[in-house]
Amino acid sequence: MVWVFIGAIALIGVLLLANWAAKADKSSVRQIARYFGAFLLFAAALLLATRGAFPIAGILVVLAIALASRRVIPFLGGAAKSPGQNSQVETRYLRVTLDHDSGAIDGVIREGGYAGKRLSDLDRVQLTDLYEILKSDDPEGARLLDAYMARAYAGEWQEEGGSDGVYDSGYMTPKEAREILGVRSGASAEEIKAAHRNLMKKFHPDQGGSTYFAARLNEAKDLLLDL
Repeated sequence: MVWVFIGAIALIGVLLLANWAAKADKSSVRQIARYFGAFLLFAAALLLATRGAFPIAGILVVLAIALASRRVIPFLGGAAKSPGQNSQVETRYLRVTLDHDSGAIDGVIREGGYAGKRLSDLDRVQLTDLYEILKSDDPEGARLLDAYMARAYAGEWQEEGGSDGVYDSGYMTPKEAREILGVRSGASAEEIKAAHRNLMKKFHPDQGGSTYFAARLNEAKDLLLDL
């Protein structure tokens, strides 16, 4: 009779948890699941310890702590953010890459007379020519190129007539937002905010970036947090 009562309580608990999970945001669900998994590992460790299996129990405790705190366990092959991570912004004419480690910006020209070349392969005259083309054929690409030139040539480009880099917010898909911030599908709110914060340190106008990239990063963060 006692086991029937315990089973009924457990079933009610599972149903309540499922109902909460259906309504809660994904990051909260992942966090609770992480803590619950850590609890199960710790409980298993205690059970094994009472039976004298201390080495295995110790490993389970380490795993439980790592799962609860989201810490990396080196001997399991885990790693922090891998080097070489980048974000991409794509328009009709350009595919621009933002390197998270160095803050460098470069891109590939997708069509037109310069198709196949990288922005870094072009000289000032060619870049200016491309900018004039993009202003009419690819306004979003023109703003990207403007941001690239403002960073590559410091204040000289703005003095020569470059645009103000203003970004007119348009429709951004979740996939595009993830590519811009360099986060995986299903990233938690904490991961999204951390990626945004790290990128803003490199691409904020005060750090030699541009209002365009800062606006794109802000829009990507807001979109993903609202999902």
